[in-house]
Amino acid sequence: METETVKVGVLFSQTGKMAVTEMAHINGVLLAIEEVNTSGGILGRAIEPILMNPDGDDRNYAKMATDLLVNYGAKTIFGCCLSTSRKAVLPLIERFDGVLFYPSVYEGFEYSPNVIYGGATPNQTVPPLLDFVFQNHGRRIALIGSDTLYAREINRVVKEFLDESDGEVVVETYLPFSPSEGEITAAIAQCRAQDTDAILSTVVGEDSVSFYRLYGKSDPRAKGIPIASLTTMETELLKVPPEARGGHLSVAAYFNAAETPQNTAFKQAFGKKYGDDVVPSVYSEVGYALVHFYANAVRMSGKTDTMSVLQALSGAVFKAPGGDLFIDVETNHLTLRPHIGRSRTDGTFEIVWNSPKAAAPDPYLVAYDRSVTSRGLV
Repeated sequence: METETVKVGVLFSQTGKMAVTEMAHINGVLLAIEEVNTSGGILGRAIEPILMNPDGDDRNYAKMATDLLVNYGAKTIFGCCLSTSRKAVLPLIERFDGVLFYPSVYEGFEYSPNVIYGGATPNQTVPPLLDFVFQNHGRRIALIGSDTLYAREINRVVKEFLDESDGEVVVETYLPFSPSEGEITAAIAQCRAQDTDAILSTVVGEDSVSFYRLYGKSDPRAKGIPIASLTTMETELLKVPPEARGGHLSVAAYFNAAETPQNTAFKQAFGKKYGDDVVPSVYSEVGYALVHFYANAVRMSGKTDTMSVLQALSGAVFKAPGGDLFIDVETNHLTLRPHIGRSRTDGTFEIVWNSPKAAAPDPYLVAYDRSVTSRGLV
Protein backbone atom coordinates (compact mmCIF):
# COMPACT_ATOMS: atom_id res chain seq x y z
CA MET A 1 0.00 0.00 0.00
CA GLU A 2 0.98 3.63 -0.45
CA THR A 3 2.50 5.45 2.51
CA GLU A 4 -0.14 8.19 2.29
CA THR A 5 -3.25 7.27 4.28
CA VAL A 6 -6.93 8.17 4.12
CA LYS A 7 -7.75 9.88 7.40
CA VAL A 8 -11.17 9.38 8.99
CA GLY A 9 -12.47 10.73 12.27
CA VAL A 10 -13.70 8.42 15.03
CA LEU A 11 -15.65 10.68 17.37
CA PHE A 12 -17.08 8.80 20.33
CA SER A 13 -16.79 9.24 24.09
CA GLN A 14 -14.46 6.78 25.79
CA THR A 15 -15.23 8.34 29.17
CA GLY A 16 -18.32 9.91 30.68
CA LYS A 17 -21.98 9.02 30.91
CA MET A 18 -22.26 7.21 27.57
CA ALA A 19 -18.88 5.46 27.49
CA VAL A 20 -20.29 1.93 27.85
CA THR A 21 -22.33 2.36 24.66
CA GLU A 22 -19.93 4.52 22.67
CA MET A 23 -17.04 2.14 23.28
CA ALA A 24 -19.18 -0.48 21.53
CA HIS A 25 -19.43 1.85 18.52
CA ILE A 26 -15.65 2.31 18.58
CA ASN A 27 -15.01 -1.43 18.72
CA GLY A 28 -17.11 -2.06 15.63
CA VAL A 29 -15.59 0.83 13.69
CA LEU A 30 -11.98 -0.08 14.48
CA LEU A 31 -12.51 -3.77 13.70
CA ALA A 32 -13.88 -2.90 10.26
CA ILE A 33 -11.03 -0.46 9.56
CA GLU A 34 -8.57 -3.22 10.45
CA GLU A 35 -10.33 -5.61 8.06
CA VAL A 36 -10.31 -3.08 5.24
CA ASN A 37 -6.62 -2.34 5.74
CA THR A 38 -5.72 -6.02 5.93
CA SER A 39 -7.45 -6.59 2.59
CA GLY A 40 -5.46 -3.84 0.86
CA GLY A 41 -7.10 -0.66 2.07
CA ILE A 42 -8.97 1.68 -0.26
CA LEU A 43 -7.40 2.80 -3.53
CA GLY A 44 -4.16 1.27 -2.31
CA ARG A 45 -4.12 3.39 0.84
CA ALA A 46 -4.71 2.43 4.45
CA ILE A 47 -7.52 4.03 6.42
CA GLU A 48 -6.03 5.96 9.35
CA PRO A 49 -8.51 6.45 12.21
CA ILE A 50 -8.11 9.72 14.15
CA LEU A 51 -9.68 8.82 17.49
CA MET A 52 -10.96 11.62 19.70
CA ASN A 53 -12.69 11.56 23.08
CA PRO A 54 -15.39 14.22 23.63
CA ASP A 55 -16.03 12.92 27.17
CA GLY A 56 -19.79 13.16 26.75
CA ASP A 57 -19.74 16.95 26.26
CA ASP A 58 -21.62 18.29 23.23
CA ARG A 59 -19.29 21.30 23.04
CA ASN A 60 -16.35 18.94 22.69
CA TYR A 61 -18.11 17.07 19.90
CA ALA A 62 -18.47 20.32 17.95
CA LYS A 63 -14.91 21.45 18.65
CA MET A 64 -13.37 18.09 17.80
CA ALA A 65 -15.47 17.67 14.65
CA THR A 66 -14.13 21.02 13.45
CA ASP A 67 -10.59 19.92 14.27
CA LEU A 68 -11.03 16.68 12.33
CA LEU A 69 -12.57 18.36 9.30
CA VAL A 70 -10.29 21.40 9.11
CA ASN A 71 -6.97 20.54 10.72
CA TYR A 72 -6.71 16.81 10.05
CA GLY A 73 -8.43 16.86 6.69
CA ALA A 74 -10.67 14.00 7.78
CA LYS A 75 -13.78 14.67 5.71
CA THR A 76 -15.39 11.42 6.84
CA ILE A 77 -16.36 11.02 10.49
CA PHE A 78 -17.81 7.97 12.20
CA GLY A 79 -19.29 9.39 15.34
CA CYS A 80 -21.86 10.58 17.85
CA CYS A 81 -24.34 8.58 19.89
CA LEU A 82 -26.75 10.91 21.67
CA SER A 83 -28.93 13.09 19.45
CA THR A 84 -27.66 16.27 21.08
CA SER A 85 -24.09 15.42 20.07
CA ARG A 86 -25.21 14.65 16.52
CA LYS A 87 -27.03 17.98 16.31
CA ALA A 88 -23.94 19.77 17.65
CA VAL A 89 -21.82 18.24 14.89
CA LEU A 90 -24.30 18.44 12.00
CA PRO A 91 -23.87 22.16 11.10
CA LEU A 92 -20.10 21.66 10.94
CA ILE A 93 -20.37 18.58 8.75
CA GLU A 94 -22.52 20.57 6.34
CA ARG A 95 -20.41 23.76 6.51
CA PHE A 96 -17.15 21.95 5.74
CA ASP A 97 -18.77 19.45 3.35
CA GLY A 98 -17.93 16.29 5.22
CA VAL A 99 -19.77 13.01 5.73
CA LEU A 100 -21.04 11.85 9.12
CA PHE A 101 -21.73 8.14 9.53
CA TYR A 102 -24.08 8.06 12.52
CA PRO A 103 -24.49 4.56 14.02
CA SER A 104 -27.00 5.08 16.82
CA VAL A 105 -30.70 4.41 17.13
CA TYR A 106 -32.44 7.78 17.10
CA GLU A 107 -35.78 9.59 17.12
CA GLY A 108 -36.10 10.36 13.39
CA PHE A 109 -37.44 13.64 12.01
CA GLU A 110 -34.12 14.65 10.48
CA TYR A 111 -32.41 14.55 7.12
CA SER A 112 -29.08 15.85 5.88
CA PRO A 113 -27.46 14.98 2.55
CA ASN A 114 -24.16 14.82 4.45
CA VAL A 115 -25.26 12.17 6.98
CA ILE A 116 -25.73 8.43 6.65
CA TYR A 117 -28.12 7.45 9.44
CA GLY A 118 -27.21 3.91 10.47
CA GLY A 119 -29.49 3.50 13.49
CA ALA A 120 -33.09 2.35 13.44
CA THR A 121 -35.88 4.92 13.21
CA PRO A 122 -39.06 4.77 15.33
CA ASN A 123 -41.15 3.06 12.64
CA GLN A 124 -38.63 0.19 12.57
CA THR A 125 -38.63 -0.49 16.32
CA VAL A 126 -41.64 0.93 18.16
CA PRO A 127 -44.50 -0.96 16.41
CA PRO A 128 -42.98 -4.46 16.66
CA LEU A 129 -41.98 -3.96 20.29
CA LEU A 130 -45.43 -2.68 21.26
CA ASP A 131 -47.07 -5.49 19.27
CA PHE A 132 -45.08 -8.06 21.20
CA VAL A 133 -45.80 -6.43 24.55
CA PHE A 134 -49.53 -6.15 23.80
CA GLN A 135 -49.80 -9.80 22.83
CA ASN A 136 -47.72 -11.20 25.66
CA HIS A 137 -48.00 -8.81 28.60
CA GLY A 138 -50.70 -6.15 28.28
CA ARG A 139 -51.48 -2.58 27.28
CA ARG A 140 -50.75 -0.58 30.43
CA ILE A 141 -47.35 0.89 29.62
CA ALA A 142 -44.94 2.87 31.78
CA LEU A 143 -42.48 5.14 29.99
CA ILE A 144 -39.16 5.56 31.78
CA GLY A 145 -36.30 7.28 30.03
CA SER A 146 -33.17 9.29 30.48
CA ASP A 147 -33.86 13.01 30.17
CA THR A 148 -32.68 13.21 26.57
CA LEU A 149 -34.03 14.54 23.30
CA TYR A 150 -34.24 10.95 22.06
CA ALA A 151 -36.33 9.71 24.98
CA ARG A 152 -38.82 12.57 24.87
CA GLU A 153 -39.27 12.41 21.10
CA ILE A 154 -39.57 8.62 21.08
CA ASN A 155 -42.15 8.71 23.84
CA ARG A 156 -44.14 11.33 21.94
CA VAL A 157 -44.27 8.85 19.06
CA VAL A 158 -45.04 5.93 21.40
CA LYS A 159 -48.01 7.82 22.84
CA GLU A 160 -49.38 8.34 19.32
CA PHE A 161 -49.21 4.59 18.72
CA LEU A 162 -50.80 3.83 22.09
CA ASP A 163 -53.62 6.33 21.50
CA GLU A 164 -54.51 4.58 18.24
CA SER A 165 -54.22 1.07 19.69
CA ASP A 166 -56.22 1.09 22.93
CA GLY A 167 -53.04 1.29 24.95
CA GLU A 168 -52.53 3.41 28.04
CA VAL A 169 -49.59 5.33 29.47
CA VAL A 170 -49.76 4.80 33.23
CA VAL A 171 -46.41 6.40 34.14
CA GLU A 172 -44.11 8.79 32.28
CA THR A 173 -40.92 9.86 33.98
CA TYR A 174 -37.45 10.99 32.96
CA LEU A 175 -34.30 10.40 34.96
CA PRO A 176 -31.41 12.87 35.03
CA PHE A 177 -28.02 11.61 33.97
CA SER A 178 -26.30 9.79 36.85
CA PRO A 179 -29.51 9.53 38.89
CA SER A 180 -29.40 8.58 42.54
CA GLU A 181 -30.57 5.14 43.62
CA GLY A 182 -33.51 6.87 45.26
CA GLU A 183 -34.60 8.47 41.99
CA ILE A 184 -34.47 5.15 40.17
CA THR A 185 -36.26 3.16 42.87
CA ALA A 186 -38.96 5.85 43.06
CA ALA A 187 -39.60 5.46 39.33
CA ILE A 188 -39.80 1.68 39.72
CA ALA A 189 -42.21 2.07 42.64
CA GLN A 190 -44.46 4.27 40.50
CA CYS A 191 -44.74 1.49 37.95
CA ARG A 192 -45.65 -1.03 40.61
CA ALA A 193 -48.28 1.27 42.12
CA GLN A 194 -49.99 1.82 38.75
CA ASP A 195 -50.50 -1.86 37.90
CA THR A 196 -48.13 -1.62 34.95
CA ASP A 197 -47.97 -4.40 32.35
CA ALA A 198 -44.57 -3.41 30.92
CA ILE A 199 -41.98 -0.65 31.19
CA LEU A 200 -40.88 0.84 27.88
CA SER A 201 -37.36 2.06 28.60
CA THR A 202 -35.28 4.69 26.85
CA VAL A 203 -32.75 4.86 29.68
CA VAL A 204 -29.27 5.02 28.15
CA GLY A 205 -25.61 4.33 28.88
CA GLU A 206 -24.35 3.61 32.37
CA ASP A 207 -27.71 4.67 33.78
CA SER A 208 -29.43 1.72 32.10
CA VAL A 209 -27.05 -0.57 33.99
CA SER A 210 -28.13 1.02 37.28
CA PHE A 211 -31.79 0.85 36.25
CA TYR A 212 -31.71 -2.89 35.54
CA ARG A 213 -29.64 -3.59 38.65
CA LEU A 214 -32.04 -1.78 40.95
CA TYR A 215 -35.06 -3.22 39.18
CA GLY A 216 -33.67 -6.67 39.94
CA LYS A 217 -33.51 -5.78 43.63
CA SER A 218 -37.04 -4.36 43.77
CA ASP A 219 -40.16 -5.86 45.33
CA PRO A 220 -40.76 -9.37 43.87
CA ARG A 221 -44.18 -8.29 42.61
CA ALA A 222 -42.49 -5.83 40.26
CA LYS A 223 -40.25 -8.47 38.73
CA GLY A 224 -43.09 -9.88 36.68
CA ILE A 225 -43.23 -6.61 34.76
CA PRO A 226 -40.71 -6.79 31.91
CA ILE A 227 -38.58 -3.89 30.82
CA ALA A 228 -39.04 -3.48 27.06
CA SER A 229 -36.10 -1.43 25.88
CA LEU A 230 -35.25 0.47 22.74
CA THR A 231 -31.72 1.16 23.96
CA THR A 232 -30.32 -1.59 26.23
CA MET A 233 -28.36 -4.26 24.37
CA GLU A 234 -25.69 -6.87 25.20
CA THR A 235 -23.16 -4.08 25.77
CA GLU A 236 -25.05 -2.69 28.75
CA LEU A 237 -26.65 -5.95 29.90
CA LEU A 238 -23.28 -7.59 30.54
CA LYS A 239 -22.54 -4.93 33.16
CA VAL A 240 -25.73 -5.76 35.06
CA PRO A 241 -25.45 -8.40 37.83
CA PRO A 242 -26.51 -11.82 36.46
CA GLU A 243 -29.46 -12.12 38.84
CA ALA A 244 -30.97 -8.91 37.40
CA ARG A 245 -30.47 -9.62 33.69
CA GLY A 246 -33.07 -12.15 32.66
CA GLY A 247 -36.58 -11.86 31.26
CA HIS A 248 -36.51 -8.41 29.67
CA LEU A 249 -37.11 -7.43 26.05
CA SER A 250 -35.14 -5.36 23.55
CA VAL A 251 -35.66 -4.59 19.88
CA ALA A 252 -32.81 -4.19 17.40
CA ALA A 253 -31.64 -5.06 13.90
CA TYR A 254 -28.88 -7.23 15.38
CA PHE A 255 -28.41 -9.52 18.34
CA ASN A 256 -25.29 -11.52 19.10
CA ALA A 257 -27.38 -14.70 18.75
CA ALA A 258 -28.05 -14.09 15.03
CA GLU A 259 -27.43 -17.23 13.00
CA THR A 260 -25.80 -16.03 9.80
CA PRO A 261 -22.43 -16.90 8.25
CA GLN A 262 -21.54 -13.22 8.43
CA ASN A 263 -22.24 -13.13 12.17
CA THR A 264 -20.13 -16.23 12.81
CA ALA A 265 -17.18 -14.56 11.11
CA PHE A 266 -17.91 -11.23 12.82
CA LYS A 267 -17.99 -12.74 16.31
CA GLN A 268 -14.79 -14.68 15.70
CA ALA A 269 -12.97 -11.55 14.51
CA PHE A 270 -14.44 -9.48 17.33
CA GLY A 271 -13.38 -11.99 19.97
CA LYS A 272 -9.89 -12.26 18.50
CA LYS A 273 -9.42 -8.48 18.64
CA TYR A 274 -11.13 -7.64 21.93
CA GLY A 275 -11.31 -10.89 23.90
CA ASP A 276 -14.18 -13.27 24.48
CA ASP A 277 -15.51 -11.25 27.42
CA VAL A 278 -16.37 -8.32 25.10
CA VAL A 279 -19.56 -9.21 23.23
CA PRO A 280 -20.71 -7.26 20.16
CA SER A 281 -24.11 -5.60 20.18
CA VAL A 282 -26.03 -3.68 17.53
CA TYR A 283 -23.96 -0.64 18.48
CA SER A 284 -20.83 -2.45 17.35
CA GLU A 285 -22.46 -4.10 14.34
CA VAL A 286 -23.78 -0.86 12.83
CA GLY A 287 -20.45 0.92 13.29
CA TYR A 288 -18.77 -2.06 11.62
CA ALA A 289 -21.23 -2.03 8.72
CA LEU A 290 -20.90 1.71 8.13
CA VAL A 291 -17.13 1.46 7.70
CA HIS A 292 -17.59 -1.27 5.10
CA PHE A 293 -20.26 0.82 3.35
CA TYR A 294 -17.74 3.67 3.19
CA ALA A 295 -14.87 1.51 1.95
CA ASN A 296 -17.04 -0.07 -0.74
CA ALA A 297 -18.24 3.38 -1.86
CA VAL A 298 -14.67 4.65 -2.24
CA ARG A 299 -13.71 1.56 -4.21
CA MET A 300 -16.74 1.96 -6.45
CA SER A 301 -16.23 5.66 -7.13
CA GLY A 302 -12.43 5.59 -7.18
CA LYS A 303 -12.44 8.81 -5.16
CA THR A 304 -12.57 9.93 -1.52
CA ASP A 305 -14.23 13.34 -1.92
CA THR A 306 -17.59 13.85 -0.26
CA MET A 307 -19.75 14.10 -3.38
CA SER A 308 -18.28 10.95 -4.94
CA VAL A 309 -18.65 8.96 -1.71
CA LEU A 310 -22.26 10.05 -1.17
CA GLN A 311 -23.22 9.28 -4.76
CA ALA A 312 -21.74 5.79 -4.47
CA LEU A 313 -23.50 5.20 -1.14
CA SER A 314 -26.98 5.95 -2.49
CA GLY A 315 -28.83 2.65 -2.73
CA ALA A 316 -25.81 0.65 -1.53
CA VAL A 317 -26.22 -2.81 0.04
CA PHE A 318 -24.03 -4.56 2.61
CA LYS A 319 -24.32 -8.09 3.99
CA ALA A 320 -23.97 -7.21 7.66
CA PRO A 321 -23.69 -9.75 10.51
CA GLY A 322 -27.37 -9.27 11.32
CA GLY A 323 -28.58 -9.40 7.73
CA ASP A 324 -28.65 -7.28 4.59
CA LEU A 325 -28.66 -3.50 5.07
CA PHE A 326 -29.71 -1.05 2.35
CA ILE A 327 -29.09 2.71 2.23
CA ASP A 328 -32.38 4.30 1.21
CA VAL A 329 -31.94 6.58 -1.81
CA GLU A 330 -34.40 9.22 -0.60
CA THR A 331 -33.56 9.48 3.11
CA ASN A 332 -29.96 8.26 3.67
CA HIS A 333 -31.35 5.94 6.36
CA LEU A 334 -31.04 2.16 6.44
CA THR A 335 -33.61 -0.41 5.44
CA LEU A 336 -33.18 -3.18 7.99
CA ARG A 337 -34.91 -6.18 9.55
CA PRO A 338 -35.89 -5.73 13.22
CA HIS A 339 -35.81 -8.51 15.81
CA ILE A 340 -36.97 -8.82 19.40
CA GLY A 341 -34.78 -10.49 21.98
CA ARG A 342 -35.50 -11.70 25.52
CA SER A 343 -32.57 -11.19 27.85
CA ARG A 344 -30.88 -14.13 29.56
CA THR A 345 -28.87 -14.29 32.75
CA ASP A 346 -25.64 -14.82 30.78
CA GLY A 347 -25.97 -11.32 29.31
CA THR A 348 -27.12 -12.37 25.84
CA PHE A 349 -30.54 -12.41 24.18
CA GLU A 350 -32.74 -15.21 22.91
CA ILE A 351 -34.33 -14.00 19.69
CA VAL A 352 -38.08 -14.47 20.19
CA TRP A 353 -39.34 -12.67 17.10
CA ASN A 354 -37.94 -11.94 13.64
CA SER A 355 -39.57 -9.51 11.25
CA PRO A 356 -40.91 -11.42 8.23
CA LYS A 357 -39.52 -8.71 5.95
CA ALA A 358 -37.15 -5.77 5.98
CA ALA A 359 -38.55 -2.48 7.27
CA ALA A 360 -37.93 0.58 5.13
CA PRO A 361 -37.06 3.76 7.02
CA ASP A 362 -39.82 6.33 7.46
CA PRO A 363 -38.01 8.94 9.58
CA TYR A 364 -40.87 11.44 9.39
CA LEU A 365 -43.60 8.81 9.92
CA VAL A 366 -45.31 10.11 6.80
CA ALA A 367 -46.92 6.88 5.66
CA TYR A 368 -46.88 4.71 8.75
CA ASP A 369 -49.98 3.15 10.29
CA ARG A 370 -50.03 4.07 13.98
CA SER A 371 -52.52 1.36 14.93
CA VAL A 372 -50.42 -1.38 16.48
CA THR A 373 -53.25 -3.90 16.76
CA SER A 374 -54.03 -3.77 13.04
CA ARG A 375 -50.73 -5.42 12.16
CA GLY A 376 -50.02 -8.23 14.54
CA LEU A 377 -46.80 -10.22 14.59
CA VAL A 378 -45.86 -12.96 12.18
